[in-house]
Amino acid sequence: MIRRIMDFVLILIFVWACMIVGLWVIDSLVVPLVDTVLISALKIILSALLVLFWLWMWREIVKMMFWRVLNRGRSLERAK
Repeated sequence: MIRRIMDFVLILIFVWACMIVGLWVIDSLVVPLVDTVLISALKIILSALLVLFWLWMWREIVKMMFWRVLNRGRSLERAK
């Protein structure tokens, strides 16, 4: 039970850390670019790619944790 809670807490910490780092990257690298139409479009595309990458990483971590917990449950049933 504690292990599942710790897995959940670690996922939340990872997600929040990635959001903070992602927002910092957007603020420090993307926003200072020269404001033209082409650069503005690049800002939007780059920001969207960072968000999609963050969501994909979150999804992969949750899938990995889910299958690990599911496989652990199966091994406990076999041991009984």
